[in-house]
Amino acid sequence: MLKINIVSEIDIPDPVLEHIEDTLSEIAPTEVEILEDIDLTDVVRSFKDNVRGQINAEKLLNALRNVFNIREFNNKIVIVIDDDGYVPGLNFVFGIAELCGNIAIVFTERLKVTYIGEIDITTLFYERLTKEILHELGHTLCLEHCPNRKCVMSFSNSILDVDYKEARYCRTCIEKARSVISWKKF
Repeated sequence: MLKINIVSEIDIPDPVLEHIEDTLSEIAPTEVEILEDIDLTDVVRSFKDNVRGQINAEKLLNALRNVFNIREFNNKIVIVIDDDGYVPGLNFVFGIAELCGNIAIVFTERLKVTYIGEIDITTLFYERLTKEILHELGHTLCLEHCPNRKCVMSFSNSILDVDYKEARYCRTCIEKARSVISWKKF
């Protein structure tokens, strides 16, 4: 069974958690849980570049490996940070994860709706958050970026790319992840 633990600086509604669990259950039986009472504020903020006003995602990911020290492939942790992140060489990232690892980070700042129109901005934000959590969890399951632009594993260079893709894995990515999981024999 995949065990997904989420530590979040924002409230994540049950329908988002249920969608993540249902989507990952297409790959393997999955349980998603919010971990309460874990405050990573000091750790996260210690990697904020005050000149850029963003968090260095690579350095934070490395630090979180030591904080959580997860060894079992089937245990994953997602940290949802209400801030902006970057990696050297890129202006920003929506998230970062260990390829075939256990830790994923999602940054919410660029997922927030910056325009008003005929849309429900709360729903749109949570759709984007769901996609990015699934995307980063996919990397922890050894999935790389998918050429299918509708697949949640497609690379997002902008918020428009996030909005275009669906909150699910394509058949090819599902099969790849299943293959990895059967090889890891958990």
